[in-house]
Amino acid sequence: MSSSPSAPPPSSGKPAAVRLIELDGLRGLAAVVVLIHHALETVPALAEVGARPGTVPTGALNQILTKSPLHLLWAGHEAVLIFFVLSGVALTYPVARRHAQGRRFDWVDYGPRRFVRLWLPAAASTTFAVIAMLLVPRSEDPALGHWMTVTHPVGLGARQMLMEYLLIPKHAYRNTVLWSLHAEAIFSFVLPLMILGVALCARWRLSWLPVVAALAVPVITASPGSGSYLPVFTVGAVMGWAWGHNPAPVPERPRPWATAQALVCLLLITLAWWPGMESHTAQRLANAVTLAAAAYLVHLVVRAGALRGLLRSRTVQYLGLMSFSLYLVHEPVVVSLRLLTHSMSPWWVLVLAPLVSAPLTWLFQRYIEAPSHRLARRTGALASARFAQWSERRRHTRPADHSKKG
Repeated sequence: MSSSPSAPPPSSGKPAAVRLIELDGLRGLAAVVVLIHHALETVPALAEVGARPGTVPTGALNQILTKSPLHLLWAGHEAVLIFFVLSGVALTYPVARRHAQGRRFDWVDYGPRRFVRLWLPAAASTTFAVIAMLLVPRSEDPALGHWMTVTHPVGLGARQMLMEYLLIPKHAYRNTVLWSLHAEAIFSFVLPLMILGVALCARWRLSWLPVVAALAVPVITASPGSGSYLPVFTVGAVMGWAWGHNPAPVPERPRPWATAQALVCLLLITLAWWPGMESHTAQRLANAVTLAAAAYLVHLVVRAGALRGLLRSRTVQYLGLMSFSLYLVHEPVVVSLRLLTHSMSPWWVLVLAPLVSAPLTWLFQRYIEAPSHRLARRTGALASARFAQWSERRRHTRPADHSKKG
């Protein structure tokens, strides 16, 4: 979950960098959706649904929440798809801005900076989950439901914990949201190759090709998560590269039709959950439509000004600022609250989780995320400076070596 892209001030005569602040707001709303998703998964009937479209829960209210447009309020997996599209934009856009300005992107700075930016908050999040487990031991009581017992097992194996701290497992984290950071780490590692491919396609006017290929993946494999979600990141990377070369990627005024189209996208994002979409063929097509709708929503937000008033509002921008910390903190809170209130209705978690998560999110953002971000910038700058010094020494020693050989 990268922050909205921006670039440092360019040299004179070059297009100015534009911060895509609407994407911060969209990320904040998506983080809230994930919180609601996990709070509702403490309800055993809804836990059976989880992120598996086609599963119909028992109970009229549960069915309405699952099979109607209300599912958008807790479409957690779909919200993560938006996160991945946004990350594709956020990591590619600064590279494209520098390319458009005729400047080189500092990959030596990028590597260690990205490592610290991802791994330190993730490690702190894992530590927080472990502390929560020790204070409020997890349970195997089947009455708590599938999500509480199977997805969050008891036990703390040393080897498993080490792998979780390194973001190695694809799934099975004590704080299960970290599976998405595993995917983020993979994308961060292959970003140079991804940008090379996207740039070549753009040069040959084939930018549509990686997008079509990405949309074909869920149709062929029946899952948008194939290839560690790299196809989803790719769609964002294509947009980020195009917008980075656009002197004015954000219009001065929203297009009159933009918000209406964005609302249609929000409805289509939940297509896989609609009645009549239970068959395997329908699910394959629905997965592609979901990805396309999520990507087009991001496009509308930036290029057409969709939902601008909402996404630029102070409240939603604050959610955007806190989104990464909220994402990393909320799940241990949800699990612990359900265990502490097991004698009460699980629906109370939907009320209690935001109230408890809010101050913990603020603390995490202030004392973990923000310092990690500052350390990441310093680490990247230090690595870049050391590399520049090493390169300079090599340049000076080469002529001397040649003269000695002569």
